[in-house]
Amino acid sequence: MSPNYFYINIKDTRMSSQEMYTLLLNHAKVSVVPGLQEWFGPNAEGYIRVSFATSKEILNEAFDRIEHIINTL
Repeated sequence: MSPNYFYINIKDTRMSSQEMYTLLLNHAKVSVVPGLQEWFGPNAEGYIRVSFATSKEILNEAFDRIEHIINTL
């Protein structure tokens, strides 16, 4: 069984994964999982985890919202 998630590199934003999580949740209304080393190991910081265990329509809407927020940085 394949995992239903992937990691996105956010290092170029110069934000921590926790900061990106908070930004996306509060402004894009999209929940991701921050790459906290306590959860995913020492190399996890600088990444967010995104689940794609939903419909294509919901994913497209979420990525449109994420793109809009990232473009405002």
